[in-house]
Amino acid sequence: MRFKGITYFAKVVLNGKTVGEMLPYSEYSFDITDIVKEKANELRVYIEDISPAFGPSEGWENYGGIIRDVDIVYKNASYITDAFFASNLKNDYKDAEFTVSVSAVANANTLARIILSKNGKEVISYEQTVDQAPIRKTLEDIALWSPETPNLYTLTVLLTENGVTIDEYTHQVGFREFACEKHRFLINGKPTFLLGVCRHDTYGECGHTLTYEQMEEDMLAIKKTGCNYVRLVHYPHDKRVLEIADKVGLFVSEEPGLWWSDTANEEIASGSLEVLRRVILRDRNHPCVAFWLCFNECHFTEKFLHDCAQLCRDTDPTRLVSGANCMSLEETKVHFNKCGFDFYTMHPYYHTVEKIQESAKFLTEMPLLFTEWGGFPVYDNPHLMADFIATMRGLWNGNDEIGYLAGASFWNWAEIHEHHRGRPACADGLLKEALIEIDRRPTLIFDVFQKEWAKLKNPPKPSDFYEFTYQGGAFDKSPLTLVSSTLPIADTLETAIADGKQPIERYYYKKVRFLTQGPKLLREEVKGIMQIPALIKDGDEVIFGGGQGSYLTLLGCGSIIKGYPLGGEYGEDVLGLEIEYADGEKASLPLQNGKEITTAFTTFGPSRINPVCENGTRFAQFTHDKDHENYLINRVDIPLQNKPFTRVKLVSKNNGYSVLIYGLFI
Repeated sequence: MRFKGITYFAKVVLNGKTVGEMLPYSEYSFDITDIVKEKANELRVYIEDISPAFGPSEGWENYGGIIRDVDIVYKNASYITDAFFASNLKNDYKDAEFTVSVSAVANANTLARIILSKNGKEVISYEQTVDQAPIRKTLEDIALWSPETPNLYTLTVLLTENGVTIDEYTHQVGFREFACEKHRFLINGKPTFLLGVCRHDTYGECGHTLTYEQMEEDMLAIKKTGCNYVRLVHYPHDKRVLEIADKVGLFVSEEPGLWWSDTANEEIASGSLEVLRRVILRDRNHPCVAFWLCFNECHFTEKFLHDCAQLCRDTDPTRLVSGANCMSLEETKVHFNKCGFDFYTMHPYYHTVEKIQESAKFLTEMPLLFTEWGGFPVYDNPHLMADFIATMRGLWNGNDEIGYLAGASFWNWAEIHEHHRGRPACADGLLKEALIEIDRRPTLIFDVFQKEWAKLKNPPKPSDFYEFTYQGGAFDKSPLTLVSSTLPIADTLETAIADGKQPIERYYYKKVRFLTQGPKLLREEVKGIMQIPALIKDGDEVIFGGGQGSYLTLLGCGSIIKGYPLGGEYGEDVLGLEIEYADGEKASLPLQNGKEITTAFTTFGPSRINPVCENGTRFAQFTHDKDHENYLINRVDIPLQNKPFTRVKLVSKNNGYSVLIYGLFI
C-alpha cells in the first residue's frame, strides 16, 4: 500500500494492525501481504495535523489530511525497489558515461535489463545482475537536456528470472550537467544566470490537492516569463510537478519543510532529515532537479548543516547542496564553507538595493544565489522592482569591486493564504508579495519582472538610453590635431566622473550625482569631435596643432566642477588661450566663467537648468540616463588673424574648475 503524501503525521492501521507511521509530504510504501484479506478490509489512517513538532509552519497556511493519492501496488515475490540513473558528460558535452544502480528484492543472480530509448526508439540496452556493481556505459552523440532543449530519454529496467520479466521500472531521464565555477553556475558547461521564482504547491482554495492541469498551468506560465528555475518552497511538492518541469525545461530545487524552525530540537531535525532523504530518493532521477536545499530561514546548528550535507551527498552524490538562508553574512560565510555547501544563498529583503549589493560584495568565495528577494517593498512598486533587477543584472557581470551574483529567485510566484503577518505583506488573508494573484491574474509587477529580466538575454547597450541633440546648424570646419595633454585622454573620463560626484552645495538628500557613463559621446556626431574629451584641471594644459583661418572654434567649454551658473564667480578667468603664429607673433586671451565657460550639466539636483555662456552658443546636448546624466557642449568662436599659426594651448588658471574640451576647429 503506497501513500504519496499526508500532513503532518499519520499512523496507518489495517485490519487492526499498525503497518507504519508517516511524516509529512513524503512517499511511503507498506508491505501488507500478510495483513490484507480477500474482502471486508478496514483501513484507518490517524492524522495529526496541528500537534507534531515537525509539523505546521508559521510561514504559510497549513492544510491537514491525506493530500495525495493512495494506491495498492501488486508485486511478485521478486521486485524492483529502486533504480538510480547517474551520468557524466564527456567530449565537450557530445557524449555521456552513465550507470544505473538497481535495488531489488530478488535472488543474487536475478538479471536487470537496462534499456535507454528516445522517442520510442531503443538507443542502448544491456544486462547486469542485481547484486553487482553497476556497469558503466558510454552513449555517443547525446541530445542534451537544458531549459532551452529539454530532451528526454526513457529509462526502462526489466527484472527477469529465467528469461521471464517479473517487474518493470520506467522513468524519464536526461543528460545534463549543473555545476559551479568561481562565481557562476554552469549548465552543460555554459555560464548561465539561474532566474527563478518561488512556488508553493497550492492553488486558490485547493490547498495541496491540485489537479495536473493546475500544476501544468503554473509551470508553463513561469516558463513563459523567461525563468529557467523554480524553487519549490518549502516542502516536497507533488511528484507530477517535477514531471512537468522535465518536459517543459525548468530546473527545480526541493527542501524538507522548514521555516524558522529550531534545528537544535532533535524531533524537528531528525524529521526534516528523513523527509529530505525520502524526497531525494523519490526525485533524484529527474533531470530538472538542480540541487537540494536543506532548510529555509532557520537558526541552524553546525551539526544540522553537516548532517544535511552528508545526507545529500550519500543519497545523491551527483548534485549540489545548499540551504535557503537569511542569517548574517558573517555566519553564512563561516558555516556554509565549513559544512561543505556548494554555493551561498541569501534573502536580501530591504527597501533599497543596499542589501543586494552588500551580499554580492561579501559572499564571493562561491557562487551566490538569492533564493528569495523582493517581498513587500516591491510587490506594488514596479519602478523599485526594475531597479532591483537592474542591480542584479549588473552583478551577474560583476567584478571584485562590486561583487557577483549567480542567480535569483523572486518571492513569490502566486499569492497564498496567510492570516498572521498583517500589512503591508498581507491583506484580506492573502500574502500579497507575488507576481500573480491567487486566481492567477497578473499583479502590478508582473510585466516589469518579465520585461526587465528579458534584458539578461538581450542586454541593453549604452546607446539604448543615449540621446544626442545637435543644435549648432551646419558644421563644416576641420579639426585641429591634439598634440599633447597633461592628463592622458585615457584617464579623463574616469577623472571627470569622479569630479562630477563631488557634493552639490545646498543639497542634502540629492547631494551626489550618480554618474556611470560620464560626459563621453557614444558615437561621432560631428567629424573630428572627441568622443572622450580632453579635461583641463588645475595645473593642466592641452596643446593642439596649427592651421590657418578666420575663426578658431572651441567645442566643449563646460566645467564638471563649478561653472556658470552653479559655481565660481561670474567673469573670473578659467582658462588661458594662447595662440602661436608661424611668424613668431603670440596672442592670448582668457576664457571666463559665464562668458565662454558654463557648467557641463543641464540638471542641478532635482531640476533642469539652462546654462548660457555670454560669448558662445549651445552646440549640442546629450544624455546617458535622463534621471542622472545630462550634459551640454558649448561652441565658442574666437577671431584669428588670417595667417598660419603653429599651435594653440589651453592652460588652467588654477581656480578649481574641471573643463571639457571636445575639440578645436578652423
